[in-house]
Amino acid sequence: MKINKNPLKKILVEKKYRPILISIFFFLLFDIGILIPNFLFSTSLKKDAISINLAGRQRTLSQRITKALLQLKNANENGYSLDKYKTDLLISSQLFDETLNAFQKGGYVKNNDGESIYLKAVETKKAEKILKKTFVIWNPYKEQIQNILAAKKNIPYKQLRNTVGYGNENNFKLLRLMGDLTNEQEGIAEQKAEYLQIIQLVGMALALGNFFVILFNILTRLQKADKDIQVAHDKISELNEQLKAENVRMSSELDITRRLQQMILPKSWELQSVDGLDIAGFMEAADEVGGDYYDVLNIDGNVKIGIGDVTGHGLESGMLMLMVQTAVRTLQEVEETDPVKFMDALNRTIYKNIQRMNSGKNLTLSLIDYQQGQLCLTGQHEEMIVVRSSGKVELVDTSDLGFPIGLDEEIADFVDQQRVSLNAGDIAVLFTDGITEAENIDSELYGLEKLCHAIKENRHLTAEEIKNAIVNDVREHIGEQQVFDDITLLVLKQKDISSSFGTVNSQALQPMSV
Repeated sequence: MKINKNPLKKILVEKKYRPILISIFFFLLFDIGILIPNFLFSTSLKKDAISINLAGRQRTLSQRITKALLQLKNANENGYSLDKYKTDLLISSQLFDETLNAFQKGGYVKNNDGESIYLKAVETKKAEKILKKTFVIWNPYKEQIQNILAAKKNIPYKQLRNTVGYGNENNFKLLRLMGDLTNEQEGIAEQKAEYLQIIQLVGMALALGNFFVILFNILTRLQKADKDIQVAHDKISELNEQLKAENVRMSSELDITRRLQQMILPKSWELQSVDGLDIAGFMEAADEVGGDYYDVLNIDGNVKIGIGDVTGHGLESGMLMLMVQTAVRTLQEVEETDPVKFMDALNRTIYKNIQRMNSGKNLTLSLIDYQQGQLCLTGQHEEMIVVRSSGKVELVDTSDLGFPIGLDEEIADFVDQQRVSLNAGDIAVLFTDGITEAENIDSELYGLEKLCHAIKENRHLTAEEIKNAIVNDVREHIGEQQVFDDITLLVLKQKDISSSFGTVNSQALQPMSV
């Protein structure tokens, strides 16, 4: 009896095995073709996740630095111990600086658990440009902080005051730059995820096709193959129907939230009920659900006007906006008139809800109490623009009037108020950064100067007409470019009343030539 000493050679030579061997070869090829890119992209996405998380943390560190400086200034002025606040300032500034340098060159930094992790350098020109702008602000800021930390006992008042002033002036800029860096890193990660999905989809399709080839060659005479395929087809159809139903449900939920937002906006009769003010408002969301907020509440003659901007947009931001509106109305209804207590209670409510939601959202918010030509402004948001009937343009900086809502549980120490007087024909405009940061097709921002110019040129019109002129000017600037952020605008024009009022505190307003 002749024994075949090489069964593998027989398998390779005989034609009846070739279809199976070819199928197995392609199966292994497709498998490898998926596993290798999947490993590479997954590794890269893990690094991108670290970059996104640390870019977001930079915003919190910037706020902690500002807060530590303010506490240090207060302690220094009152003769309290400086050690605790110096330690907070040292840790926050060092972590901010190390992370910023790692974004530029790559390197190890500490995460929120104190563990060292590797942060890769940014990959795009846009991210490098953002870092370059950030270093222009941060390097002098860091030098001033190091000088303060180097002081042995008492810190020179002028040196500390200048550093606090520099921090307040540039904190918003750092927040926006780090927000832009976070968005850029998220965009890179999303693009990679899309590439990975395409590779996986193609690989899965090829592998599935090859699987059927193997199945056909092995089970060509078995009727069970057809039944299995039919069962698989039915399951896929069922999943598709479920997916369609889920998409319809989610779309309905977003639509309901959007409609709720529109429903709680102040009605025209509410705007007209404020004696002495001609008021017009506008809000347009970038997505189905926006994160901007504005309101005008007139409860027994107590007028509260508010505007805010929740980070991001979408369902979470929209829900937070609804919470803020409800909280503001509730505090107004219970006649809470102290601005510090008002903001503190509002912040605690929103902060605890954000913690429950396990969300990273927060918002800038400014509130105005109005009475007979007098505006009492509280809270940190964009500048308030005041255009006098003469055409003079003034800006009210709100950076020292509050703190972002929902970012920290304790903000009472940062809340302040500023009074502004309006005479007949004077205009005050509140807005969100969706207007000033609106981009055209050439990536040019609409900007604060153009907004001031539009108000000044139309100051003789009614509040509604001024609002329409601004919105039309912004849309003309945007052109065919996609709108990336919510656009919100509130125009207040003082009517002619019998008594006259004083002018704005000269220290509060900064004249601006337009």
